[in-house]
Amino acid sequence: MTSKQYVEYRDRGFWAYDVALGILLKHVIDIAEPLAANPNTQWLASAVSDWRVPAAISDYGLEINKNWSATQLDVFVNLFDRACRSLNQRDAIDAEEIESWMILEDLHLSSRGAPKIFTAPVVELGRAIIALVEGTLPAAPSGTAWFYGVPQGRTTIGMIGDF
Repeated sequence: MTSKQYVEYRDRGFWAYDVALGILLKHVIDIAEPLAANPNTQWLASAVSDWRVPAAISDYGLEINKNWSATQLDVFVNLFDRACRSLNQRDAIDAEEIESWMILEDLHLSSRGAPKIFTAPVVELGRAIIALVEGTLPAAPSGTAWFYGVPQGRTTIGMIGDF
């Protein structure tokens, strides 16, 4: 299983560290699930189901639905903002807690052997996803792609060909 997952919206995207994306999506799902019961946001039930897959299985990326309405995208951005604010309340999350989260059927999140995961890179990843959707994410330097969620913070990775 790879440790990098692609996050994509329309024709743009970047790479995310799978541990950080899993933690972020777990928090977004926790916020979104109660809202999915509302008739005005029933589309969230399908979205939550979709988000569980890349949260638990690093072979899948996060593809943000390009057909969502402006209202749906506003809800999406709000969910990620709320998750970032929640994560920002903590310095780190112990591996034991992360690995106790069951996200998809019998699949738990992984810390990839780290004793704890600092939340700052996870929040940075969440903010990058918001910027991607809002169209404000800066372009990566030529020949590279952004890589978010890694312990040292945003970095780039070399790319071959066009993305």
